[in-house]
Amino acid sequence: MLTVTSRHKISAAHRLYDYNGKCEHLHGHNYLIEITLAADHTDSLGMIMDFSKIKSCLLAELDKLWDHRTLLFDQDPLCLSLQKVLADASVCAVPFNPTAENMAAYLGLEFFPKLLQANGYADKLTVNKITVFETENNSATWHNDEQTSR
Repeated sequence: MLTVTSRHKISAAHRLYDYNGKCEHLHGHNYLIEITLAADHTDSLGMIMDFSKIKSCLLAELDKLWDHRTLLFDQDPLCLSLQKVLADASVCAVPFNPTAENMAAYLGLEFFPKLLQANGYADKLTVNKITVFETENNSATWHNDEQTSR
């Protein structure tokens, strides 16, 4: 198995719904997101996926969805209230409490695989690992437990 890893920065606000602590308050982070893709073979040029394609097909879509947005659990009452008041795309409702762990799992299990499928890469490679750095010192990592069999 071969892997490639690309890092990408986004800035986003969030809060943890139904949490008792500092993170229950709306606050922001400069996230660093690492995506690792895996394949059994390279293409004719010797690549799993060109880094420029990772940027244009995968990371640009992440920017559109989460960069400079407020990520709120869709069950959080603040989510609907802010969406009504702001009436723009700055509040992104997500189907999970926006912890680094949940963000990593969502990106690895749903978001990036759907983009790979839409761009014709799903039969050639898989998402192997996603790491979401909330701060320089704190991160959460999702690992694909299935072996690449392509």
